[in-house]
Amino acid sequence: MGGGNKKKPISKAQPAEERAKAKEEKGKKEEKGKKEERTLSQYDINQELFSAITSSLKKNKVQTAFDVSSALGVKYGLTLRALKELEKNGKVKVLAKNKRSILYSLS
Repeated sequence: MGGGNKKKPISKAQPAEERAKAKEEKGKKEEKGKKEERTLSQYDINQELFSAITSSLKKNKVQTAFDVSSALGVKYGLTLRALKELEKNGKVKVLAKNKRSILYSLS
């Protein structure tokens, strides 16, 4: 009874193979493009980032680090480090601290 799995007909097997090959080629092309898009500004804390953060905080009185990073298009960890540095310098103050997020405001 049963007889096991049946083979697909040739007409259906060939298009499936072609789609699989096309997917693999597409994935390889996307990986190459991602490496070229990275810039130095995503990894460096510089004066431009500090001024962008302060101007973002001027627009909205209270923001979280995630709000700032999404508004500026900068990585979240980099934004956290910059905000901590600004807090040490006294330019930014912490309004409320929670387990998940910290609310920042200009001092």
